[in-house]
Parts: sequence; structure tokens; C-alpha cells
Amino acid sequence: MKLTIFLVFSSFFSAHAADGTFAGIHHHYQSPRALGMGDAFSAVANDYSAIFYNPAALAWRQDGQINMSMDVAITSSFMDFYNQVNNVMSDSSSTPEASYTSAAALLTSNYGNVYGGRAGLFEGFWVRPNWGVAVIPADLTLNLAVHNQGPPALDIRSYLDTTVAYSYADEIKGMPGRLAWGTTVKFVNRGFVNKQVNALDIAAAGSSSVISSEDFRDGYTIDGDLGLIFNPMIPSEGFFSMLSLAKPTFSFVGHNLLDMGFGQSFHLINRNDVEAPERLYRTFDIGSKWEYPSLWIFGGRGTMDIRDIGHPYFTLRKALHIGFEFDWTMTSWWKGQYRVGLNQGFLTVGMSALFSVFRLDLAYYGEDVGSYNEPKESRNLLMKFNIDI
Repeated sequence: MKLTIFLVFSSFFSAHAADGTFAGIHHHYQSPRALGMGDAFSAVANDYSAIFYNPAALAWRQDGQINMSMDVAITSSFMDFYNQVNNVMSDSSSTPEASYTSAAALLTSNYGNVYGGRAGLFEGFWVRPNWGVAVIPADLTLNLAVHNQGPPALDIRSYLDTTVAYSYADEIKGMPGRLAWGTTVKFVNRGFVNKQVNALDIAAAGSSSVISSEDFRDGYTIDGDLGLIFNPMIPSEGFFSMLSLAKPTFSFVGHNLLDMGFGQSFHLINRNDVEAPERLYRTFDIGSKWEYPSLWIFGGRGTMDIRDIGHPYFTLRKALHIGFEFDWTMTSWWKGQYRVGLNQGFLTVGMSALFSVFRLDLAYYGEDVGSYNEPKESRNLLMKFNIDI
């Protein structure tokens, strides 16, 4: 009798599967350097990642850069939680009632917790003065959130983006200062999953996955960004002359201006016509950068951005990004940076070290994945291994 009731409820909840509920802002591309300094980067953008942060900065490049990398970011307890869920699903000796009890207890003990990770495989960038190209074969993001609205439930959201992008930038002559514009045109193919599973789904899955091919959505789009970057002309004498040492820079960037969504699909994962993946969203960033004087082997800058204006999950807390970066240089082939910042209300720290052509980037950052009234931190450690020429 218990088994019959269990199967009836399992069929009912599986047939009424819902999308997961997430309020965090997913960025199409993230740089570990930017994340270490609070993800305030639109007015800095003086490396290869300018293609996605502010293409206008390519107009001011003096040389070329080739960057090839792999990176991974993960929340501290992600693997523990994943292994616990996997143990519940793979316990073949357990009865259906016992599996459900174990799954419910696991979810209940993790109410409110958020887990996740992100990995980029074989990313390639080539930037030169005024232009750049980027190829990102696989940028995978996984978000897990445990909810207590009704029966214990686990929300699962995943993105798998393949991106090819080209940027062009140039200076605008005849301005009182230096002003440049730039644009990035990008093709993005997105695989996407957004599903809520409950304790019954986990218990019934057994050794198989709670996600099937029918849950995947995939589509592609072509979109573009447009950026501006400006160094004002500051008098060398008078009250404002001290500002010339700070070399202030201001930026404005519009992302995904076409915002057409992923309405077309190659059906690479799911052959059926299903709902399109979450779109990129048209958003706007404004930012500033202020250099501080070099001292011995050290230099650096402070930055502040207001990001994601226009996003449906925009809040002032999530929009505010503040960062500080400290450069150190031993020789042209041995140098790096230390960073600290505030990302969506949470502390971030980071560092980079370049030795010859090998570069290591680290960032330990928090981001707000909560709702408007209830901020919630997801803290991640990101490591990126680069060949940087």
C-alpha cells in the first residue's frame, strides 16, 4: 500500500514539473581579473576581455595579445552536496519509501543553500590595436538552489554557451580629450536547462539522472555590444590639475542591443520544438576608473561600475561594483596584480601572476543570487590557467 501511494505521488509531481526559480544575474562572459576587483571593469578593459566588457578600449591598445585558457569556478560545498544527492540516488539497497525519506531529509537540511560552478574550456582571444576576435567553445554554468516552498525541492539551472565574437574600435577625433567607440558582434549558441525537482523525483531517479534530454532547450542568436570610453582633458595648471595624476576614465557600454532571444535552433540536444533558452537581455553599464601614483614596483587603480541597468533582476545592490587593483612588476616577464572589491554587496579578492608566457588568475568572490528583499550570497573560488603572449 505504501509503495502504491509513493508511486502515485511520484507520477503526480513528475507530471507537474516546474521551472526553477532564480533571481541571480547571469553574465554571458566573466573575467577572473574583473571578478577579483568587484567585477568593476568597463572603464579599465585594457586586456583581451575588453571584447566583452568594453570593446571601445581596443582603440587604445598599443600592441597585440593572444590568450588561451581553461578555467573553473566552484562553491566551497558543491562537491559535498553533489555526492550526497548522488548517494541517495544510487543506493540500490534502499526501498522507495526509504529513498524518499533520505532525499527529503537531505533537501530539508540544506534549505536556503545555493551551490554552483562554472567552467570554460579552451577559450581563445586575439586582440590587436583597434580589433579583436574571441572563440569560446564551451562556457558551462551550473546553479543549484534548495527551496522550502511546499515540498522540499531542488532548482537546477544550467547554461552551455558557445561563442564566436569579433570586435572593432576606433578613436573619435576632435574631442576635448580622448574618446573612443567600439562594437562587438557575437554569435552565441546556448544550451539551457531550468527545472525544479523534488524529493520524489530524486528518489525515483535511481541510478539515472533527474535531467533528461527532453529538459534541454537550445538555440542560437546573433547580437552586438556598443561601448564608449573617455579620458577628459584636464588642465595642467589650476584647481583641477591634481586630477591629471589620477587620469580619470569614464565608460558607457550597451550589451546585447538586439536582444532577439534564441528563437532559432540547430536542435543539437533536443530534437523537439521547445521553449527557447533564457535570452541574453539588453543591459547597460556605466563606469569610471582612477589611477593612483606608481610607487617603486607598485601602481594601480580604483574603479566603480553601475552594471546591468535594464535587467529584469536589476537592483541597486546587484548593480553596484567597486574595485581596487594593485600592480607589481619585477621585469617585463615577471609581474602581476593583487585585487580587492565589492561585488553586488559582497567582498571579492583576487590575484594574477605572469611568468614568461604562463599566467595564473585567482578570484574568490561572492555574488547576490537572492531576491529583491532577501539578498543571498553565493561564494565561489575561480582558477584560470592561461598561456598569455
